[in-house]
Amino acid sequence: MKVRGGNGVTMMLHRFLTLTAKDLRLIVRNHMLTVVVAVALIIVGTVNFLVPEDVSSETVVVLWDRTTAQSVGRLFEAADAETIFVDSEAAFEEAMAVYGNRLGLRVEGGEVPERVVVTYQGHENPEVRRLLEASLRQQLRPLRGEAPLTFATETLQPGTAPERPPFNLSLLPILIFTEAGMIGLLLAAALFYSEKTEGTLQAYRVTPGGLTEYLLAKSVAMGLVGLVSTTIITLLTVGLDVNWPAVLGVVFLSAVVVTLVTLVAANMFQTISQFLFTGVLLNLVLALPTVSYFLPGFAPVWLRWLPSYPMIFALREAYFPTGAEAVLTGAVGQILLTLVVVLPLAVLAFRRQLIARDV
Repeated sequence: MKVRGGNGVTMMLHRFLTLTAKDLRLIVRNHMLTVVVAVALIIVGTVNFLVPEDVSSETVVVLWDRTTAQSVGRLFEAADAETIFVDSEAAFEEAMAVYGNRLGLRVEGGEVPERVVVTYQGHENPEVRRLLEASLRQQLRPLRGEAPLTFATETLQPGTAPERPPFNLSLLPILIFTEAGMIGLLLAAALFYSEKTEGTLQAYRVTPGGLTEYLLAKSVAMGLVGLVSTTIITLLTVGLDVNWPAVLGVVFLSAVVVTLVTLVAANMFQTISQFLFTGVLLNLVLALPTVSYFLPGFAPVWLRWLPSYPMIFALREAYFPTGAEAVLTGAVGQILLTLVVVLPLAVLAFRRQLIARDV
């Protein structure tokens, strides 16, 4: 019995490897790999040549210093701030009429600034306004003969703060996820419906192969394709200085999970045209965690439980480590948990919808 069980595992592994190799051949033969490589190169060109390294824009101050000493004007000149100096009401209004990140200051007084009128353009939120006004009051205190406010500060673990990556490179986790995960979603559906059209699934029903091998083979094949695109993008943007095991591991597991979810959804429809709307909707849902990536304050519980949430933030930690290893381990654990849950559900869904009816 032990030998038979061992032979059963060996046969299952052989079927799995055979199916994976077949799927990889189909991916190459149908030029899917060519599409993936082409998209990867487009992403590389976009990151390296089109997206700027710094998108921060300083506030342009429109300053009308009406004090006799012109002390505020000299302060802004010495600070090398981006300032437009005006000397009349008409010039002030004209400068503020240009829409953008501009702040108007009218300073009145004699030797010292006694009154400052701040003019906003209307799109600033209350928090930004309070921050700007507090900063302005702090800068004007020495000009009024007042001591600047000081606060007791303590730096914990000095010198260990991670360097902030350039803006173009900070997009890599999102772009890698899009390439390896989201494009993989569409390619997995295309591969599935291609086999449906050719009758491959009907032939597979009468073979000894199980649904687990079939689904895992598809998922692993897409995971390997994701590794190819990830390697190309990473090498040609940030180079070798990344946590390669973490990057490749997260991408591979993420592609496997996304492919399984895709196959379950695709099996509910007869043609890829019927699946297209659902595929786009699924794509949008899985992309929702990108909002939290750019707005860290927005991370509701339901969003954190999406399988794509740990993928994106684990990739960020892998590319730009902050020392928070718990982010990586927690993300990998959540992805593996998702895989453990999704795989049996996928097998059950296929058994009920694929085996129980003609395909």
